[in-house]
Amino acid sequence: MGLIDLIKGFPGKPSHPPLTDASIGTYTAGSLMLLLGTLGVQERQMAHGGLLAISLGLILAVPTAVTGLLDWFSLPKATPTRKVATIHLFTMVAATVAFALTWLAHLDGYDEGRVENVALLLGLTGLALLIAGGYLGGTLAFVYGVRVLKRPETRVADALIPGRTDESTEGRGGQTQPPAARAPGRSLR
Repeated sequence: MGLIDLIKGFPGKPSHPPLTDASIGTYTAGSLMLLLGTLGVQERQMAHGGLLAISLGLILAVPTAVTGLLDWFSLPKATPTRKVATIHLFTMVAATVAFALTWLAHLDGYDEGRVENVALLLGLTGLALLIAGGYLGGTLAFVYGVRVLKRPETRVADALIPGRTDESTEGRGGQTQPPAARAPGRSLR
């Protein structure tokens, strides 16, 4: 297993989805703190917490983007999966830019303990883009099965430990071939 494969994660245990969960969580928390601060709920604390949460989201955006881009490169070109993945990629880049602008617009608010209106607007724009991008990411996993392994016959211990699943059934673009495409009589137990 090479460095790129290690960064991408193991079959059935890709690195990108848990990183997206962390990024989405921090961005969402930051946006909600800015909104609550604007509504007068502990404005000083929300102004500080909002910027800190968005800062963490921007830090997490780097490994999230790298792992997502590596997954994108492995998708077959000129397929519906690659098209949705490309739209997902650009939507998430736009969301990240919106949150970077939110961060910049909110620096004075952080210092003064108040929520900047421009930062709130940018944060809510970033959140809307994040929701759209997350929906597309879910489509890649749950409709197209990108990096998903379906092996109901795999023992629980083998399913939970990275690297224990049989990689030979993984098809093009990180998608799994159906059980009928596997070698007859082959068991993962």
